[in-house]
Amino acid sequence: MNKNELAKFVGYWQKMGMMEQRMGYLYGYYSEDPNYPNGVRVNIEALYEPPQINDMNGFVELEDPNLYKVDQIASALGLEKVGHIFTKIDQDTFLNSHEIRRAATF
Repeated sequence: MNKNELAKFVGYWQKMGMMEQRMGYLYGYYSEDPNYPNGVRVNIEALYEPPQINDMNGFVELEDPNLYKVDQIASALGLEKVGHIFTKIDQDTFLNSHEIRRAATF
């Protein structure tokens, strides 16, 4: 995991009092996980935050004219979009129905 990128992502969220929720795409690659038979491990190398509107209740992803370029650069570096990350205030639930649908979409 690229700890510097993650620290920036979380640091900004904390600086805003955890009241402005954020999201980003995770880029990396898959490799064999030696700890499990036929195991697969995802290795995160980069985090990209697309344009978005953030507030206390979540975020709205905006049209991103650069996403195609980001994907091309990642591909040239041997990386692919492997997931996404987002912040949330409600720690009492793991994921709400909206977050589950969004995760399934990604």
